[in-house]
Amino acid sequence: MDRRPALVSLASSLALVTALATACSGGSGGTATSTSSTSPVSSATSTSSAGGTSAGSTTTPSTPAPAVALPKGHQWLTVPSLRTRLAIPTTWKVLDVGTLRDQKGTPAYAKAAADLGYTEAELTSFLSSGAFAVAVGPTSGETAPNLLIRAVGGGAFEDGDQLTSGSRGETGTLDAQSKPQTAVGPGVRGDYHVNVDGTVLHGSQLAVTSQGQQDVVAVGASDAATVRRIMDVVVATYSPAP
Repeated sequence: MDRRPALVSLASSLALVTALATACSGGSGGTATSTSSTSPVSSATSTSSAGGTSAGSTTTPSTPAPAVALPKGHQWLTVPSLRTRLAIPTTWKVLDVGTLRDQKGTPAYAKAAADLGYTEAELTSFLSSGAFAVAVGPTSGETAPNLLIRAVGGGAFEDGDQLTSGSRGETGTLDAQSKPQTAVGPGVRGDYHVNVDGTVLHGSQLAVTSQGQQDVVAVGASDAATVRRIMDVVVATYSPAP
């Protein structure tokens, strides 16, 4: 079995998420985007009349998003590309995805892979999945808890069935689904389990509609309780970065 199949499974599953987005959109526009979400265009407009006066000028004041408290025992994980953040346990390791990509082929990269329990090839494969942010739980081994974030454009997930993951040709089984509201926007959550090489892994994915795309947060672990606990915090704390 590959090392940390929970993480590898989720990396593979997000490729499926992109494919599902294409299917949902009914075209070829369902691709993962690595660009930052754009800010909403102001509704304020000004039109000059022949007499030099302004007409039709309106201003819609923005409503600040409600403050989201950081739960005890957690730290903020900020995602600059998406202008968002969420809370993860203080015991989790946050990977600097950009730095790791820049360090590929160096001794520092090899050490980072070894510290995480990956081969360099496994880490490279994971980073190439288009992840914006990655965090790994405190335990090591094949089923360590993990979280990754990316964005999908060109389609919309409407229910949890669309978020169940596939790995090595196996499709996850949906256990629960919901449509939570986050501080960023409306979301779709799918909790599932998948059998990978005889090992049952649990996962949850949350797709949050924001700025014309969906931010996708995936959580994986060897037990359902850990997945539910982490994703519950993600839903409660996924919010605009200050």
